Amino acid sequence: MNTAGIDVRLCDVGAAVTEVMTSYECELGGKTYPIMPIKNLNGHSVDRYKIHAGNTVPFYDNKDQTKMKENEYYAIETFGTIRGKGQVWDAPNCSHYMMEFDWNDKPIRNPSAKKLYSTIKKNFGTLAWCRRWLEQVGEVKHRPALKNLVDIGCINA
Repeated sequence: MNTAGIDVRLCDVGAAVTEVMTSYECELGGKTYPIMPIKNLNGHSVDRYKIHAGNTVPFYDNKDQTKMKENEYYAIETFGTIRGKGQVWDAPNCSHYMMEFDWNDKPIRNPSAKKLYSTIKKNFGTLAWCRRWLEQVGEVKHRPALKNLVDIGCINA
């Protein structure tokens, strides 16, 4: 059986990721730690200009029977850890953002947010970006406008 490909169940890909990842250890400071997958991060299907397109690829066998199909593309990004329970959570300070793919240019009332949205759309489209890239394209003092765009749902933090 192929690990990934047409008619392979996504849960089987996850099981393979777990099998490989947990077969390794990491030595730090004279101590040996088992490596485990981070269970609430995952791989995903990819479409044109839409990085997170629909199907998710777990890093463990979650029993999902969804199968990969012909002409689908996947990013199978593995994330491992040696600490904690194998989960991550949102930190208060986000550094990476993406435009909401299905936003469809609904009206933005705040003028500075509207200008920032135009800059984001022109320079990054629906691809991921970070705040320092805004500065590189000339956007300074953009945090209030960015917060507004996140709050109304057209930008995902």
